[in-house]
Amino acid sequence: MIIATITALMILFGGSDTLEHYLLNIKKSAKAAIENKQTVKEVVSLSKTLEKDLEAENEEIIDLKKSFLDLHVKYSATQADFDSVLEEMLKSRKAGQDKILDTRFAMKDLMTKEEWDKVFASK
Repeated sequence: MIIATITALMILFGGSDTLEHYLLNIKKSAKAAIENKQTVKEVVSLSKTLEKDLEAENEEIIDLKKSFLDLHVKYSATQADFDSVLEEMLKSRKAGQDKILDTRFAMKDLMTKEEWDKVFASK
């Protein structure tokens, strides 16, 4: 059970080398690669909106993680209790991943292929 819990938490929280990381750290490369200043503003705005959305999602995940850990010390906790919290965690993470992908495609729609390649050249 402990190994399954640790594995689930690793899957849910991931690492820093993610699409999310690249989209949130785009300002400098966007300014250098995109000529149209309005497009740069829109791309940076998308990144900032994503950051705010993901901060809210992360707060929700932290609360759910606390609930999950509280269940570990509760003698009467059932499998259904754990499943319920894990289901909420997964729903929250999926919503966050959907936001990341929506932002990625919105940015793609704003840039040419050449600009896109320059913005993400070091990734």
